[in-house]
Amino acid sequence: MKRSSGVDWKELHAGISRVMQYYVSEFKTENLLNMGLGALRKIEEESVPLLFAMDPHKLMRSLEDTSLLTYAQIIVQAMLARKASSVPLNFQRIDYPTLDPPAWNKYLTIKLENGKVKTGELPLTFWGNMKKQYEAYNKDYTGVYKRKK
Repeated sequence: MKRSSGVDWKELHAGISRVMQYYVSEFKTENLLNMGLGALRKIEEESVPLLFAMDPHKLMRSLEDTSLLTYAQIIVQAMLARKASSVPLNFQRIDYPTLDPPAWNKYLTIKLENGKVKTGELPLTFWGNMKKQYEAYNKDYTGVYKRKK
């Protein structure tokens, strides 16, 4: 807010969009995704510190774009973690051309732990028997609501 020049939110937004278009488009490879992640980190290190806002509206847009930058990095990390192509996900990796291998019929989890991205896996039915689990943790549950006659 105290600067009168630097990087405007529109420039930051355009830069993030351009990186995603160039490196994270329809067909992906490990190398392209890593280059995209590097470009996003460069934007974070070089452009974000130079952001300026002349009014509250531009400040809000600047904050929104810093969040967008974080989301873009999460998306690229998730794409790097998935080592398979998938029709339902509309996800094509040139370096992993096999479509929907059974071993990849699972959820990927991603979290930031001590500054490092950690990935994990969960089966598609990780919650187990939903009715049984719900009743176990909600002792006052008496079944499906039935209308009185």
